[in-house]
Amino acid sequence: MNRKTITYTSTLPNVVMEEMVEYAIKKKISKNKVIEIAIKKLLEEEIKNELRESFKKIAEDPQMLEMAEWGMEDYAEQLKKFGK
Repeated sequence: MNRKTITYTSTLPNVVMEEMVEYAIKKKISKNKVIEIAIKKLLEEEIKNELRESFKKIAEDPQMLEMAEWGMEDYAEQLKKFGK
């Protein structure tokens, strides 16, 4: 699908709609833009949370920690070579 926008229909609780309208007026942006910003932030936060959980799991795995340490040593060596 190559369209730049998609039309959709949705329902929101009145209180959420009222807050969105107030925010849109305050920021002088459209309600659509408020929804777009909110969805983007939600997805970014979800990705960050998934990464955090992955890093926590890796931090508990001795083999993964050892591999990361090897990688950091290689990186440090590359930086030393680059600096010369």
